[in-house]
Amino acid sequence: MNDPTERLDGLTDEQRRAQLRREHEEANARHAALPPAERHFVYEIVPHQRKPNWTAERNGLIGHAWINRFCRLVDAYYNFQHRHVFFVIERDSRRIAAGTLTVWRGVYDDDGGGWDLEGFVHRGDMNSQTEYETAVAVARVWGTDDERNWWTDEPFCYGDVCSFDRLVIDANAWADVEAAWQIIDALLKRIRRSMAVMVLKAFPLEYEGKVTAENRPAFERRQRALVRLYRRRIGFEPVPHKSLADEGWMMRLFNGGAWPDVE
Repeated sequence: MNDPTERLDGLTDEQRRAQLRREHEEANARHAALPPAERHFVYEIVPHQRKPNWTAERNGLIGHAWINRFCRLVDAYYNFQHRHVFFVIERDSRRIAAGTLTVWRGVYDDDGGGWDLEGFVHRGDMNSQTEYETAVAVARVWGTDDERNWWTDEPFCYGDVCSFDRLVIDANAWADVEAAWQIIDALLKRIRRSMAVMVLKAFPLEYEGKVTAENRPAFERRQRALVRLYRRRIGFEPVPHKSLADEGWMMRLFNGGAWPDVE
């Protein structure tokens, strides 16, 4: 009688599991060896092979962006449209920076119904955990921690809300770092029309899914450094909400009327 663990391909179940573990470890090693911009944005780079619709050049660096259209009104669940923006910055075909943003817009439906922060939280929850967390942070800043106050239409009544979701810059030369920030600033100027506020969470991507009790002090130092960097480079300030500011949430106001009421 044949061994019941023998497979038709000649491998036992144990050998098959060992082979799958090796393949998984090799794939992880290949992924870890990628440059940071490609490692953290592999799922964005692959689909964006078409021609970009925005380009800028600074000091030999080329920035390309794919600025999507807002989703159709029929897809504006909870009365919110959104569009995604993905950009890369290169020198001689080497990607030294990349980032993603999401722009949200409140719209009226056919019956004249509008939007509120509670709906924004539900809408973010439909997309991803990251967008849900962003929506909750916006709701807590403009609607307070009390969910009963999330009926308000602020800050969307003053314009669009943009979330700067992720960013990586991997440049050794100071001139390249400076040029990369100039390209990012030019892109923000391009997309900020009709925008009320931009928000982000200062979070070092190298710690994504890896924050532990042991490395938390190092993570927090790195996060504080990012807060200082974003203040200096792109004019963000910590949100006027202490616990969220402590988590790294920041904002940049484009319409003064959208400043949240702070008790």
